[in-house]
Amino acid sequence: MYYNLGDGYYSQRLKEQQWERGKELFDRGEYAAAVALFRRAATDGLSRAESYLGYCHSHGLGVERNLFEALRWYRWKERYSAWIAKDVAAIRAEIEERGVIDSREPVTFTDAEFGEIRVTFSANADYPQVRFNAGYIGVTLHTSEPYDLAVAAICKALVNADWRRQKSNYGCIDENFQLDYPLFKLRIERGSGTKYGYRCEGDRYTIITPQNVDFDLVSTREYIIAYGVKLLRKAAEEYLPKRIAEISKQTGLYYSKCRVEHLRKYNGYYHCKSALVLLDYRLMKSSAEFVDVVILHELVHSLCKNHDKKFYDTLLHYGTERAVAVDKGSIGYNGSSDL
Repeated sequence: MYYNLGDGYYSQRLKEQQWERGKELFDRGEYAAAVALFRRAATDGLSRAESYLGYCHSHGLGVERNLFEALRWYRWKERYSAWIAKDVAAIRAEIEERGVIDSREPVTFTDAEFGEIRVTFSANADYPQVRFNAGYIGVTLHTSEPYDLAVAAICKALVNADWRRQKSNYGCIDENFQLDYPLFKLRIERGSGTKYGYRCEGDRYTIITPQNVDFDLVSTREYIIAYGVKLLRKAAEEYLPKRIAEISKQTGLYYSKCRVEHLRKYNGYYHCKSALVLLDYRLMKSSAEFVDVVILHELVHSLCKNHDKKFYDTLLHYGTERAVAVDKGSIGYNGSSDL
């Protein structure tokens, strides 16, 4: 993999290695392979790689010839390089002579590592937006950006996804993949059709993939992980509202409504004015005991707003010493990553 170095950015040494290898391939006339490496080196702003990408677009070496993409990669570099200034002057002269218009139509291209990438452009895209779909990766860029920058956006999106999931090790994403949490279990099964689907059997969810699915594609792996997150949320939306209703009935503690959300900082939240309870869907990764304690904790807020002695005395009244210990120590909690 070219992207995941832990801190979200490419090291200077890796950029240099990609540049050096790309230059070797370029000098040998293997332009397509050279462009792939130049893209990687350019993702963190290696100026030499950006310049060569401009040259490749200008002369149609390894990529389809596109004068405007060449100018986007060259940007301001003509002020510091005689050969770039010469190439930019030739490009602008050709554009003027031919009367070509800079049209930002969607672009589809294939990357050696990521497979098919579909790029669209928008003047409202303040930052690159990446979507992992079944069989391809969609990226939306600002109209001023080169389409190859989609590779950089994908790399950084994958790094951010690793950070959000706390670098969880999912193992190999294939037919043998499985996750076993106390309240949610996930499997993968290769189907016989052409679309994704799922099957639910109790607390076990099975993702049914298309028959010809390619698990080696990054887009496939990320799509399956995203699908798993959706199923985890679906399981939570079925389990948590039922469970809070049962505990409310047992204790007599009041709430008006329960909503399952993605809470960034809390496992649950009680709105004192509306008596609305929010529960994080990732609670499904935790033990049933921990989920019950979180629910009881939020219901106790119907009587006690602050986490003071009165609150914990009330929690002990409706629960047990074990419940108070779980609440204070997060015993049975399985982390806050998305899946």
